[in-house]
Amino acid sequence: MAQNYSAAHLSEIDERFTTESKVAPIINKGIRLDFNGKKSVTIYNVDVVAEVDYVRAGTNRFGTLIELGTGEQTFTLSQDKSFTFTVDRGNLNDSQMVQEAHKAVKRQVREVSIPNTDKYVLATLVAYAVANSQVDATGITNTTAYQKFLGLQASMDDAEVPADERVTFLTPGAHNLLKRDPEFIKSCDTAYKDLKKGIIGEVDGNTLIKVPTSWVPLKTNFLTVYTKVAVVPKKFDMVRVLEEVQGIDGAVAEGRRYYDAFIPKNKAKGIWVQKEA
Repeated sequence: MAQNYSAAHLSEIDERFTTESKVAPIINKGIRLDFNGKKSVTIYNVDVVAEVDYVRAGTNRFGTLIELGTGEQTFTLSQDKSFTFTVDRGNLNDSQMVQEAHKAVKRQVREVSIPNTDKYVLATLVAYAVANSQVDATGITNTTAYQKFLGLQASMDDAEVPADERVTFLTPGAHNLLKRDPEFIKSCDTAYKDLKKGIIGEVDGNTLIKVPTSWVPLKTNFLTVYTKVAVVPKKFDMVRVLEEVQGIDGAVAEGRRYYDAFIPKNKAKGIWVQKEA
């Protein structure tokens, strides 16, 4: 990378804009998976049987006996990401220490690792919903955006997804359309908001979280997720700065994240997406 050595006017750092993680409200609220010492884990699901009419005579009055079955779902970690860079002691001292390694690591996590993890989680949720036809694939306007939002809620209600603990992630464009809808304005409670976390209010049992358009798959307007759907294990989430590395007079920074995002089969109806066709 290019080096720019110090002059008096280079003592300040021009930091880039960053966005904090937005997916915390929906990850690991339900099932928690232990990947310690293993790459894959398997969980069970248990069948139920249909009700029948009780018969008041005979030996099988409750119906035909059925042995209760089980199913399995295996999750395998796939996201093993890393970064590394060096900070030569000469370059550091000639640049008023602006690339000091410990601060640079925090910047790397803030600008790269956190956004990449959020993007992966959101992309996994959207892809699952689309693959399972849990999607409204029509355009939205300022007069239809709120109707589409309510349509997703109705789909979740029909699937018996709990009405509370829902989170809707929406792009700035979708948010702008909603803000122009008089019905949405009357329904949205902005008293509960935390702009630092992207929370812009609540409506119809949903916490609304605005995310950058680039953080969701192309043409996605918003997605509603039940908070206990996403299982996001992090086996490794480490950073370190090595001060004494053979052959390098300076610091070596390293980081590694080993993680994934999974959706348990019986929670799958807790994701619905609104996107353009």
